[in-house]
Amino acid sequence: MLRLALICIGMMLCPTFTPQTLAQDYQKPSPALLQTINHSTSLTTQLSNDHQWLALLSPISAPSITMLAMPEQKLAGLRIAAEQYLPSRITQRYHQLRLINIQNNQQRNISLPGGHDITELQFSPDSRYLSYVSLTPEGGYLYVYDIAQSQHRRLSDNRLNGTIGLDYQWANNSSLLARFVIASNAKTTMAPAVYAPKTKETSGKQSPQRTYQDLLKTAVDKQRFSQLTTSQLALVDLDGKLTNIATPSIIKAFSVSPDGQYILTSQLTTPFSTQVKYYDFPTLTEIYNLNGQLITQLHQSQSGESKPQGRDSVLPGPRMYHWVQGQGAILAFTEALDQGDIQQDAPLRDSLWLLDAPFTQKAKLIAKTPWRIIDIDWAENNIALVTQRNSKAQLLRLSSLDAHLGESLLHTLNERNLRDKYQELGSFPRLYSQGKGQVVRLQQAQTTGLLHYGQGASPQGDKPFLKHTSLLTGESSLLWRSATHQLESVRYVLNLEPLQLIINRESATEPPSLVLINGTKESLLYEQTDGLSAYRGMQKQLVTYKRADGVPLSGTLYLPANYTKAQGTLPVLMWAYPREFNDPDVASQISFSANQYATINPRGPIPLVAEGFAVFDKVSMPIIAQGDKEPNDSFREQLVANAQAAVDTLVDLGIADRKQIAVGGHSYGAFMVANLLAHTDLFYAGIARSGAYNRSLTPFGFQNEERYYWQANDIYQQMSPFNYADKIKYPLLLIHGEMDQNSGTFPLQSERLFDAMQGLGGKARLVVLPFEGHSYAAKESLEHLLWEQSQFLKANLPIH
Repeated sequence: MLRLALICIGMMLCPTFTPQTLAQDYQKPSPALLQTINHSTSLTTQLSNDHQWLALLSPISAPSITMLAMPEQKLAGLRIAAEQYLPSRITQRYHQLRLINIQNNQQRNISLPGGHDITELQFSPDSRYLSYVSLTPEGGYLYVYDIAQSQHRRLSDNRLNGTIGLDYQWANNSSLLARFVIASNAKTTMAPAVYAPKTKETSGKQSPQRTYQDLLKTAVDKQRFSQLTTSQLALVDLDGKLTNIATPSIIKAFSVSPDGQYILTSQLTTPFSTQVKYYDFPTLTEIYNLNGQLITQLHQSQSGESKPQGRDSVLPGPRMYHWVQGQGAILAFTEALDQGDIQQDAPLRDSLWLLDAPFTQKAKLIAKTPWRIIDIDWAENNIALVTQRNSKAQLLRLSSLDAHLGESLLHTLNERNLRDKYQELGSFPRLYSQGKGQVVRLQQAQTTGLLHYGQGASPQGDKPFLKHTSLLTGESSLLWRSATHQLESVRYVLNLEPLQLIINRESATEPPSLVLINGTKESLLYEQTDGLSAYRGMQKQLVTYKRADGVPLSGTLYLPANYTKAQGTLPVLMWAYPREFNDPDVASQISFSANQYATINPRGPIPLVAEGFAVFDKVSMPIIAQGDKEPNDSFREQLVANAQAAVDTLVDLGIADRKQIAVGGHSYGAFMVANLLAHTDLFYAGIARSGAYNRSLTPFGFQNEERYYWQANDIYQQMSPFNYADKIKYPLLLIHGEMDQNSGTFPLQSERLFDAMQGLGGKARLVVLPFEGHSYAAKESLEHLLWEQSQFLKANLPIH
């Protein structure tokens, strides 16, 4: 039987667990808590290019622990199921497929070949076929489903090589481009283990890197990485004919030009680094034709080890190669004007270039930008939508550019704080045309405008919308908005005149559904079942209050059904995640809708409401830059002030007793929990999951802190709760995934904090979940997680 690693210390905590529970087997929580695991409201959809078909995919809510326990290779940031040439942890995995004819609402449930799960579903460009990857015990196979004939077909008996990714692309209406396992590699056994000293040596050059997991360490690691990731890029047609593209190599990414004539590839090249993950290895960018012939080599990049310090720093040289959508075969790319070093003083940071087929002439400069370009989208009429970022100032800027005009100035459409929810434009609907690809849709009204839809966060709550924003004036007009008594949001824009939309609809009591809006008419396409009976009647309210210095704060309070204040106070679990801001107004923004259906994630705190606890979720924990200081220069003081305001509010509302409040969080939230227990007496218990507690172990930055340990030694030390483990007097439940892959949150962080508390006589319980990463996935793990949290809170915040 798989067993948990579980350690318990502290006389006040351990006696509440019986000898049976300390046997370290997986435990099951109450039926109410189990509902949150077994019921999933998540749904993935795909819309065909002709807007006739809507595919609905039902994900596996939680795989078995045996799936996570399968052998895997951990190489250069990848986790690989070597025998299958697949990622060992595929998150977007589906077991049910439904197809809806939007025109007549006829629906069919599609049986999947062999009953195997699928992933990477796509429609063919002409909407006649569905393609997908079937995940068999042997590996991944590429299939198509003929919609008219209701027939599945495996395109090739060659397995896909999904070690770097299972993505593929339709090259045209009758062939697809994908990576395949090389037959000779498939028969080659892994190199035997070699026992030898592991050595490293500095180069004498600066190469600051954050602390990553699963990096290459030895020559054998590099050999295994090369063997597993080397694939054959090939076209496969609907009859199964394969056409190889170039020689086998490590293909990081590939894409077919909109006209289907050329293939852009990026290949990883040696030397492989032991400091960075695979995506930062040296990369060769090339173009081939569909016969597999090399057209030109575009660029050979260096290793990401040499990238300068700073979030907006990049490698020098061309980057972000991609096809211009709306054109047949034109390449676009960016290149830094400051050698990629954001710390250099420079009036202009970046540049945008175009390169026409046959790609051997000089590229054409079309724009220079003062900030770093992080994204480029292409709209109708050859309009480029360019997103720039200034991380130091926490600013984003979206600009438009008419690429027909050559080098010209960009016109700003939207500029906002990185964390400003109120000014977000949202998403852009897209339009497909044969031979031109998918472009962002524009609306020709009085002025040409950009269509966009989003959440519509506001001081009055969420108001989802569809808008038209003029490319000339920047003024917006409303085309559609959610009803006031329900929460509705746009999923797809089908037509503008008359307005045809597919929307999500839900309310506080009605689970999410998909609805087709056709002018003044509407029809129901899909309705989610309500499987959360234990949470019916649960009370939910937005609570607003102020910090002592006047900063507005908020949180969402959940109370058990039928609870009234006349019944007295409740034990409360407060859950939060600190975030850095440079603008108090942005820090005080809310995101809330009273009409949202309670989607209860078993990984979150809300399930515990069914156990009789009040939950104060998404509690504001802003860390705001003061004057010319960095946010973290006053991290501890602001954290304590945030928590004090939240606790005072709960007590003033008559919900909580000061001695009946616990605090919890995940990742950076866990870091918060340990700090609050160490530096305040506000909380009588804490739950800290997958956190980092000693910042000297993340010396080249963490979260949004870009200064190095040696540049801000005092800050790193003050922020590290490990340094104050002797001050943690109340019980702390530490939970960590055994195979946490997240930067900085090594399982060692929880183990060492536990060791410190054990040596100092503190009260702690450490639970290490086998095979789990940073976010817990397996059904058994989630069940045990809920059980641990419930038992811990009942022991330390008893319900009267």
